[in-house]
Amino acid sequence: MKNLVVGSASGFDWNALEPFVTSFARYVKTAELVLFVKDISDFTLDRIKRCGGERIKFEPFEHTNFIGIERFKNFKRYIDAHGDEYGQIFITDTRDVIFQDDIFEHFKNYSNFLGHSFEGGNFRVNSNYEWLVNCFGKDEADKLADKRIICAGSALIGTPREIKIFLEKLLDDSWEMNKFAFDQAAFNYLFYNNLIPVKNIIENDTYSGEIFTNGLVKDNKIRGDKILRGDGGVPSVVHQYDRHADLVALVDNIYRDKNFQVDERFMDSQSVLEQIFYLLYVNKTDDAAQFCMKNFSPELNRGENVDRLLKIWEFVAQRPLTPAIAFIELTIQAALKFAQGFSLNPLVKICSLLIYSAKNGRGVDFEFKIMLVNFLLNVIEQTINANNAEICFHFINVIKSFDLPPNKDFYLLEAKANRVFGRKEEALASYKKALDLS
Repeated sequence: MKNLVVGSASGFDWNALEPFVTSFARYVKTAELVLFVKDISDFTLDRIKRCGGERIKFEPFEHTNFIGIERFKNFKRYIDAHGDEYGQIFITDTRDVIFQDDIFEHFKNYSNFLGHSFEGGNFRVNSNYEWLVNCFGKDEADKLADKRIICAGSALIGTPREIKIFLEKLLDDSWEMNKFAFDQAAFNYLFYNNLIPVKNIIENDTYSGEIFTNGLVKDNKIRGDKILRGDGGVPSVVHQYDRHADLVALVDNIYRDKNFQVDERFMDSQSVLEQIFYLLYVNKTDDAAQFCMKNFSPELNRGENVDRLLKIWEFVAQRPLTPAIAFIELTIQAALKFAQGFSLNPLVKICSLLIYSAKNGRGVDFEFKIMLVNFLLNVIEQTINANNAEICFHFINVIKSFDLPPNKDFYLLEAKANRVFGRKEEALASYKKALDLS
């Protein structure tokens, strides 16, 4: 009987998914892969299908709130309808997971089982303790604080009935939980409180398990083209390899298409930007610049592409400055000029990138900088009205760092901010600067 791998690909591009999909196609010959997709380009969908053929299926990703829990609602919908068609089911992350063997071959002699994987640490590391507090309160967090972390990313392997039992309990509205919960907190609460009515639970740890979650493992071992777990064996699945530069380099070397050529069948703005980024990632910088020059159009300037444009800009900003890199940086800035606005996180990122570019002698589009300053002045006005001093003065300092000619409107706004937030001497100094420019 065939098996099933289930994962989410919401918002991911081919660069993010390639190692997962390629390794699945190479090693997991006994299974179908169902990916829940949303906000994914035609280019990426085509590359996935070319890689895995008919063994890969797409389902619509539907979510409303926090993706950590919401994704399991999607998985449950499919498994409730089709789960009995499979012998075993593996639910997993995608972006930071690779296969090194057919995981189902190692569990084929088990029946009526549910398996999970541990990370290499307890709840006192990273944000795990805070997630427990937010979801279940401090008493519960303290009770589990020294327990090993069960990872919700390399989530579950098991037989269909047992997978269904777990998902039913995870998504049961009758038990008390902050419904914006981190899935990892919920997983651990359920398993450690023995709330899953499954007798045969298999634990995979970082030393000997088939699912190796190695984000917290400090001393990773490599043999040939394989990542090793603690006992020197080769795990079927590696999760969180992207936390380690040497493992990223290994995965890139094995699973990236270094001979990648752009596919001009897919010339919508999302596909174009994703292909530019992929060319950059595999060090085909000149090709990326030429493709960018050939296909730059108003379509790239639409607001929904802000995050994709920033992803490219962040990436090239860390590369040595060459004519091709400089062209791409200035092209990204030119494209951002036409965005209808920026939410807070992209805005902070844009400001940081501009400041970095100016300090390091990289190209800055002057018209974009002026447009951004005008946008920031409106944001500062809004933060004054919202009584948010921290963000207000952050963006005031950003404008000051741009080394622009003195501006009366800016000093008047700075004076207003200083007055509203009780900085009397600073307010007088700002008013004086404004008067000097009158």
